[in-house]
Amino acid sequence: MVNDTALYDDVAAAKRVMHRRLLRTARPVVLTAYQEYSDNAPGLVNMPEPNLTQLQKEALLHAFDVETVPLKVLRSQLLDEFIDGAKCPFCGMGETSTLDHYLPKEDYPQFSIFSQNLVPACAACNTLKRNRILDEQAQVRLFLHPYFDNIPTREFLRVDVGLSAEGLQLSFRMTRPPSLPQHAFRRLESHFKLLKLGNRYRRRALIKLGDQYRPLKRAYGPEEDASRVAARLSEEAEDLQNEWGTNYWLAVLYRTLANHEEFCDGGFEVIRRRLRN
Repeated sequence: MVNDTALYDDVAAAKRVMHRRLLRTARPVVLTAYQEYSDNAPGLVNMPEPNLTQLQKEALLHAFDVETVPLKVLRSQLLDEFIDGAKCPFCGMGETSTLDHYLPKEDYPQFSIFSQNLVPACAACNTLKRNRILDEQAQVRLFLHPYFDNIPTREFLRVDVGLSAEGLQLSFRMTRPPSLPQHAFRRLESHFKLLKLGNRYRRRALIKLGDQYRPLKRAYGPEEDASRVAARLSEEAEDLQNEWGTNYWLAVLYRTLANHEEFCDGGFEVIRRRLRN
């Protein structure tokens, strides 16, 4: 747990005279904004405009862009929280190598070094998300907040599987469970589309399946037992689901393939053909 007040003071103290003075005069406004963020999260749609001068805003941006020792410690601390799984919380795939400002620091400089606004992310998600956060017309957030949003446990991620002479076709898509409100599903859907997760999951899935070819071949065996292939895929899906949730992309993939009769009954050979190409 980060003490953001202490962090702010430590960063200010580490700055040179001009920036230190600006950060200290901005302190009451920024700390009030921190509390408003915590109180409103994950909403964060109509955050009040803080009473900051242009110079104070620039100093707050400088506080993140020109790292001090306290900020380097914070960066390491936040990134280390995800090091065991090394999975970006936005996509569930990439290595967490950057810090994303959930509310963009250019628009919300008061949160430039606020730990609750700094999310470890992979470079791809950080780049794709950019400074977008709000659908101005609908006044809804475009992305899930990994710290505050509760991910529905009902299935909303699906993958369609096709086998043909050309190989294995995968298509990830979103579908709304009847119990999930429309506004909540819209956020899930925009998160999925804007981070291009469908195509990214497809590419990574084909790589992961390449690693599964030999284990699936052994499970199939000389008896050509499709049930053993299905059982192996189901076990993999269950382990991943228990660790990462029902809608974890790789769990969804293995669960779907376990129920695909043609794939389990020797159809997985398309993986080998793809590896040879």
